[in-house]
Amino acid sequence: MADLQKKNSNFFIRRFHSLIALIPIGIFLCTHLLLNSGVLISGNESYLKVLNFMKSLPFLLYMEIFIIALPIIFHGIYGIYIVYLAKNNVIKYKYYRNFAFYLQRVTALITLFFVIWHVITLRILVHESQAIINSFVIYLQNPLFFIFYLIGVIAAIYHFANGLFTFCITWGICVGDRSQKIFYIVVTIIFILLAILATATLIKISLLPIV
Repeated sequence: MADLQKKNSNFFIRRFHSLIALIPIGIFLCTHLLLNSGVLISGNESYLKVLNFMKSLPFLLYMEIFIIALPIIFHGIYGIYIVYLAKNNVIKYKYYRNFAFYLQRVTALITLFFVIWHVITLRILVHESQAIINSFVIYLQNPLFFIFYLIGVIAAIYHFANGLFTFCITWGICVGDRSQKIFYIVVTIIFILLAILATATLIKISLLPIV
């Protein structure tokens, strides 16, 4: 009986863990990438407007805590637990889905570290909008930090896209082989498009003047 209760508890926790990865974390990631990509159109002015708009939102602090921070913290902590339990048998079983599951765990750790660093350096330590942009530009003009940011962002996008695929399987949305193959193509396209958009955005930000 105890084993059954534990199994059911783990089942619901894993379902909740996968759900918040999509809502709200995945939605926030895509929104964040799309808003930042406005810099591709009108440079510093567009980026400044985005930051000022976000800062002007009512109850911003509560939104950041309850809609963004707490879901990310739970997803990250439980994700580490999943990484700890998982078997690293990617060398023994070389089929793609096993390799993708291994990458999902690797990108989880990379993304968690990257998000913590990103929040501390560009949200907690810096507050004024133009100062945030200037700090971001300075970071990205350093080749090592640019590579660090690129790896972190691409890891986050892969983790989201692959997580979206596994979410649709575990929640019974894609159950047949044909539907899974089609949706795998869809999430691959999503990953590629978001990765290109994010890379172009980082390059553009690195070229902005310091104001």
